[in-house]
This record gives sequence, structure tokens and C-alpha cells, in this order.
Amino acid sequence: MMPNITKGTKMVGLIMYLAGPGRSNEHTGMRLITASDAIVSVERGAALNAENAKTLAHEMDIPKAVFAADSASKHVFHVSLSLKADEGSLTDEQWAGIAQDFAEEMGFTGSDGKPPCRWVAIHHGVSKAGNDHIHMAVSMIREDGTKWSQHNDQPRSQKVCAALEEKYGLRVGRGEHAERGYHPKEQEAARAQGLAELPRETLQRSVRAASTASIDEAEFVRRLRGTGVLIRPRFAKDSTTVVEGYSVALKPANRAEKPVWFGGGKLARDLTLPRLRSGWDGSQEAADAAALEWQAVAQGQRIASPGREALQPTAEQWEKYTAEVGSLYERIKTVPVDDPAMWAQVARETSGAFAAWSLRTEAVPGPLADTAKALSRTAQLRRFPTKTERAPLPSAKGAGMLLMQSAVGPSTTAGEALLLAQLRNTMRAIHDMHKASGRLSDAERVRVAAMDRLREVKARIDGAIPNPTQPVVVHETAPATSKWITAAESRPGTGLPEDLDQVKFLAGVSRPPQKPTQTPAKPTTSSESAKPVDKSRDKGRRR
Repeated sequence: MMPNITKGTKMVGLIMYLAGPGRSNEHTGMRLITASDAIVSVERGAALNAENAKTLAHEMDIPKAVFAADSASKHVFHVSLSLKADEGSLTDEQWAGIAQDFAEEMGFTGSDGKPPCRWVAIHHGVSKAGNDHIHMAVSMIREDGTKWSQHNDQPRSQKVCAALEEKYGLRVGRGEHAERGYHPKEQEAARAQGLAELPRETLQRSVRAASTASIDEAEFVRRLRGTGVLIRPRFAKDSTTVVEGYSVALKPANRAEKPVWFGGGKLARDLTLPRLRSGWDGSQEAADAAALEWQAVAQGQRIASPGREALQPTAEQWEKYTAEVGSLYERIKTVPVDDPAMWAQVARETSGAFAAWSLRTEAVPGPLADTAKALSRTAQLRRFPTKTERAPLPSAKGAGMLLMQSAVGPSTTAGEALLLAQLRNTMRAIHDMHKASGRLSDAERVRVAAMDRLREVKARIDGAIPNPTQPVVVHETAPATSKWITAAESRPGTGLPEDLDQVKFLAGVSRPPQKPTQTPAKPTTSSESAKPVDKSRDKGRRR
């Protein structure tokens, strides 16, 4: 929520503008949301017009008139409280609560022991950019003629808004994390074309998937080309080999249209090329290979040298990378909550894994795409710190590779079941980090993705795994709770195998588990019961 403060000398002019049609007739539904107790001329929720708005303005100026305050000094405090366009709208009741809390925290209500100021909150529709917002007008002349202190009012208002964002579950505007906003025209164009999501969201998901699944820059270029996304490099000045950035676009629906290009930084703060390079092989050999792939793109040629993206993952890779995600969960539980860069890295890779999974399996953006988007906010820091030496963490990048390029089949589905459980564990750690840091809205966003949206994915997997038996807790060290289930839900009928070895076998990463065969009981003598069982007949038996 963004506070925008101005000050002036004309209360009547301000109120008449807020209650009027606006400069371009953009104001709609002008009404009084709430006001201080001293305001009695207009009821809360009443529509505003030229007549009652003028009465309201004069009522606001009574303390100034009574105490003959200096008319030349600025005594009118005006603040607009605005949401981002893609946050939607609030009800009048919600705005009334926000206005009352803002007034109280800023010292307008008298709760601090000082005489109160007169204030009103007015709504007149969304802005031209699509932002839902309210305006608050305040008389800085208190009821006893003293003046409200405006010292540090801007930082104070930002601090108050940050607290209100958490209280009302709004997107945190000035915290450590920050997303790129969307212009209403983008949203209108997407709706007009019948698109399931904004082009920029589709591109962000594609870039996240390709960057996470890749071990170097050349592989990233090849993978991104393989998604069907248009890509072009931005070469350094006077160079055809040194790439400083990139931009991407969706293919136009017809040849008459021109592609709309977005730089990586316009998609998300963590998707600039320098930021992506921090997670790849930085050797000279890798840089040379990347230069060849970028040149092939710039010249409209085929990829220079196919890599591992053209191969199916092996059973050993499934076992290795699935175990690595489990190790990641164990390690990040020890990462301090005040290490935003490390948490951003974990969120970026986890988001990328879900983005890769979405690209491969969702023809229309669904729960996997939603989960990738929910996690992507944690990956985007307002300011990325300078690089510091840290002990390397296990990575989810291998999971991204598995989920992006595995062929669909029973063994893949069982492997996905195990990976889903491990990735949800990682999401739990991210949720707990936000909660411990007081970012409740961010914590709730992650929880909803893991517990609500991914439940649909789990249900699909449950129905696809052969021979369902009993539920399994895949990650033994992650206890389940009533609000957050870290592995498979512990209830009958989940469709997951009973033990971890069976899950690995179905995923193709181990030999089948050996289960004892049961034979009909027969009478035995005491001497016979002491004899060892001859298992030689079972040797060589394999399923």
C-alpha cells in the first residue's frame, strides 16, 4: 500500500475535487467512507455531491476558523492510500478500518492523549492505472487550536502502511521483497485476447523454468528456445560476442503483429542476466559455449551444440536430485531468517522447479503455475546484497531438470510424487521463515499454494500411481501438523506406496523392495522350528 502525502492551504478546494468528477471525469461513485467523530454533516457511506461536499469542507475547517489560524500556513494534510492494480479492490468496510487505523497511528484521533484532528476518508473509484485507493483529508489544526506535528510524517506514514499491510493481508509494498507491477492495459489486452494469463507471466514462467533446469548459460539459451519463446541477446557496445542482457517475447498470433519484447529485469527482479549467471557455471569454457549459442540466436541459426536437455534423465539422476531436495530442506532449517539472499536463492530454485513442471504438464496455467508464481515473490529482493562467501547449499536445480524434460509414464509419476513431497517440505521452511519475520501475508501466500493449489496436483498423482496401498510419509524428519502436511497426507486412500523403497522403485531409481513371502502354516517339531530357512529358491528372482 503506497502512501502519497501532499499539504496545502485550501480545504474546500481539496474536498470539492475529491467529491467532484475529476479532471477528466475519471471519478466515479464518490462517497464518504468514514470520518472523525467531530464530522456529523454527512453520514458514513453517503454519496457526495457539490452541496454536501461543500458543507463537509466547511465543517472540516471549523477549528481553523474558531482559532483564527494563519491562513497562509499549510494546514491541510492530504494522503492517498493506494493498492497496486493487480491486487484488486477492497470493500468499503475494509477501507474504513484501514483509514481509522491510519488516523490513529498518525496521531489524528487523540488516542495519544492530545486533542484530535478532524479527518475524512473519501473513495471515488479506481485510478486511471486501475489502482483501488482512498483519499484522506485532515485538518492539521487540532480541536484546541494547537497544530499537529508533521515531523517525519513521510517515513511515519510508510511505517504505518507497512503494519497495515500485514494486518489486512495486503501485499507488502516496502519490505525486502518486491515484484514488478502490471499495467491495466496489459490486463485489458490479455482479457480481450482470451489469454489465461498475462504474456509477461507466461514469459517469466518460461525463463524461470529454463534457468533453474540449466547448469550453464548455453543450456539456458537452448532450453528457452525449446519452449517456443522468442529470445534475443543484448550485446555490449561494439561487440558481437559479449552479451550483457537478453529480452524475450511470445510469438505473435499472426505475422501482421510485432512481438512485444521484455527484458529479463522487466519480468522479475531476479531474472536479469547477471543475477541468473550467479547460479550457473562461470568457467571460461562455459562462457565460450554460451557465446556460440547467443550468436546462433542472433543470426537465426539452429542451436550450436545440443546438450543434456536432449536426453532423458537416468534412474541415478532421479535418485540423486530427489535426495538433494530432501537435503536442501534439512539445511535451510538452519539458515537465519535475516539472511534474505539465501532464502531468495532457495525460493528462486523452488519456484523454477514448479515452473518447469508446469511447462511440461499444464496446457493452461494451473496449480503448478500458481505455485511457481507464489514462490517467485520471495525470490525477488528489493536490493540484492553484494556477493558474499557462503557454504554452498544443496540445490533444487536438479529437480527442475527432472520435471522439465522427463517423459510421462508410471515411473515418472511415482518420482513426481516423491519430489512433490520434498518440494512441499521446502515450501514449509519458506513459510516458516516469513512467519518468523512477521511477513504474515507472504507466509499465507506460500501456505495456500502448498496446501490448496498443490492438493490438486497430489490428487492427480494419487490416481496415476499403480497398485495403491497405504499412505507414506516420504520425509521422515518433517513432522506433519494439522495446518501443514509436509509429505503425503497421513490418511487412508492417498494412493501412495507404503514405504520409501517402493516409491523409489516405482520411480525407477532402485531395485524392487523384497517382501517376505507368506506360506501356509504347517505343524513343526521343536527341532524343525530351530532350523534356518533355506532361501536359495528365491535367488535370482526379480520383478
